[in-house]
Amino acid sequence: MSAQVELEREPESDTDLILLNGQVPATTIWPIAGGKGGTGKSTLTANLGVGLALLGYKVILVDGDLGGADLHLFFNQISPPRSLGSFLTSEIRSLREVLLPTPTENLKLICGGNELVGAANLSYLAKERLIRHIQSLDADYVLVDLGAGSAYNTLDFFALSNQGIVVCTPEPQARVDAYGFIKNTVYRKLRRRFTKREEIKEVINQFAKQSGRRTGRICALVEMIGEADPQAGLEAENLLNTFRPRLLLNRVRRRRHVEEVHRFLDLVQEYLSVRMDYVGYVRSDEAILEACERRRPVLLEAPKSSASRDLYSILMKGLLVSDRLHRFGAQDAAKLAQVAKAEARFW
Repeated sequence: MSAQVELEREPESDTDLILLNGQVPATTIWPIAGGKGGTGKSTLTANLGVGLALLGYKVILVDGDLGGADLHLFFNQISPPRSLGSFLTSEIRSLREVLLPTPTENLKLICGGNELVGAANLSYLAKERLIRHIQSLDADYVLVDLGAGSAYNTLDFFALSNQGIVVCTPEPQARVDAYGFIKNTVYRKLRRRFTKREEIKEVINQFAKQSGRRTGRICALVEMIGEADPQAGLEAENLLNTFRPRLLLNRVRRRRHVEEVHRFLDLVQEYLSVRMDYVGYVRSDEAILEACERRRPVLLEAPKSSASRDLYSILMKGLLVSDRLHRFGAQDAAKLAQVAKAEARFW
């Protein structure tokens, strides 16, 4: 039986959207974080956004690193005319008003608010307002580049999706920080879920101060919550089961770096009761540094470089994003280089 085609108009848009079975396509939000600074998450956010746009999707990049925004530099925006600062000070009412175009028509950018003193320390109301507006952005994909560390604001923005991306480099220190970030996210999600349940919050806080500081497994905490309230125990278990962050390994130099990833994933599942999905790696490549110096995404500066080929594979094989225009399948992800080379002429 053929699908019924219904024509509707998008709110506040001059273009028509053809909907199959009357269902509005959902927006996918990917917060991108790293336990420490210097993992390359801004570089990857910019290039993943470009890759999604090349695959035919409508993409918005949001610079959520409010204390050190630099995402705009990958698009040669030295001094952006509009940024989150105007939104956070309520000079404008909608986040759509700070959208900046890029040479790629279906890729837009929202710059951070470096010019606003104290932007990194948002109030609760300002944070919730920003989260609501991010969730209402009109795009197929919204990628949010987050700051380093485990501040509450960063954790809450990462919780915008159960499938956020954690960027990690092969160094042991980076793995420790990535583990700590996931652990803090778990505690933050549990505390927010039971924010009005004082007895459950006390169980969580006591566990964090005692067993959780050492080698206490989160599954033991879930059991303690269940003993205090069986229904709350089921909620906590479901929260952990639905939390499926992704791990992306950056700056890989040796094969053993990739092999060590799986031991890290096993550790996270054993102690934090979180199943992470490994989506792939990006090799250490001078082409990335050269592209950064020219303030361009490496996908467009060097579409056939090893880093670019890794990114194509991550998008189509790791993150399971299909070509919206049906030009090639995941097994031919490298063909995206031809699309990138053609698009680079407009930059």
